[in-house]
Parts: sequence; structure tokens; C-alpha cells
Amino acid sequence: MQLIQTGKYTEVHYDPDQDAFIKTFTPKTSDRWRYRLGIRRYPGHNFRYVAGRLERLGIATPKILSAERYRLVTANVHGIALKQLVLDSPELQNRYLDILEALYRDRIHCRGLHTENFLVVDGEVIAIDLDAYKAPRVFTYPRREFIDCLSRSLKNDEAFLFERFLERVDAQHP
Repeated sequence: MQLIQTGKYTEVHYDPDQDAFIKTFTPKTSDRWRYRLGIRRYPGHNFRYVAGRLERLGIATPKILSAERYRLVTANVHGIALKQLVLDSPELQNRYLDILEALYRDRIHCRGLHTENFLVVDGEVIAIDLDAYKAPRVFTYPRREFIDCLSRSLKNDEAFLFERFLERVDAQHP
């Protein structure tokens, strides 16, 4: 196995035998208590739950091979980062905006909605890194927070996508 990425609370390995990515989570103690008490879903279970929600919205996600509390295995998508393609493709821009609008309307929150967290395979946009998404149970995140996070994600040459998103959801006057 090959180490791909190390984060504050995660590690991602690539297993060439399975052609899969293995993500392990080592959350801080306070988060572990939130999981045990049922306040939040375990990271692997959250990924599976969010993937189901997104797929019902028509948003493609990686195939899940295994989803355990602190371990997740997904099939390799073999895609190209949307960031590399989005500026030159009005079709991909529209599909990305469709996804953002669906997440916004369904009150699914994520701070990592930048174009590097989406892959493109044969023209289809696939959402990745779903363990960072939060889907509402009882309390929902304010839509303003979704908009604020998105504005921080889409800067510089992608800022026009944020403006187009605002036009779509009429969020200029929340």
C-alpha cells in the first residue's frame, strides 16, 4: 500500500491490488464522544449515509467497498479533477452548479465544495471526500453558512461560478 495523504485526523492509502483508496480516521477525543453518543455519525458511516443522499439527488459518488466506523474503502474513480477542466467547459460548469444547488436546497453542508473535491469521468462529475459533508438530522446549518463557505472555496478565476450560483438560488437577498 502507498501512503497518498496525511491529514490532522486522517490518512489515505492506495491499495493497487484492489485499485482502491483506504481512508482511516483518528478523531480527537471530543469527536469520539460525539460519535459514541450518537450526536454525529462515525466518519465511515457518515460517508456511506451522505453518498446515499447524494445519489438520490442525482449526484455521483465513488463506489464504497467498505464503510466502518473509522475506516473507509472506496474504489478508484480514475477521474480528472474538475478544477483542471471546469474553466474551459460550460457543460461542466453547469453540472457543477446543478450539484451545488441540489446540496444547498437539500441542506447538505460541506466546507470543501471546491472544484478539487470533484472528479470528472466521461463527462460525469463525481463528488469525493464525502466524510467532510454534514447532512441534517434534526438541526440544519444556516444557508448563509453554506454560501459563506462556498465563497471561500471559489476564488480568483473560479469566482464567476460563485456569482452564477447566487443567481441560481437567488441568495443575494437571504
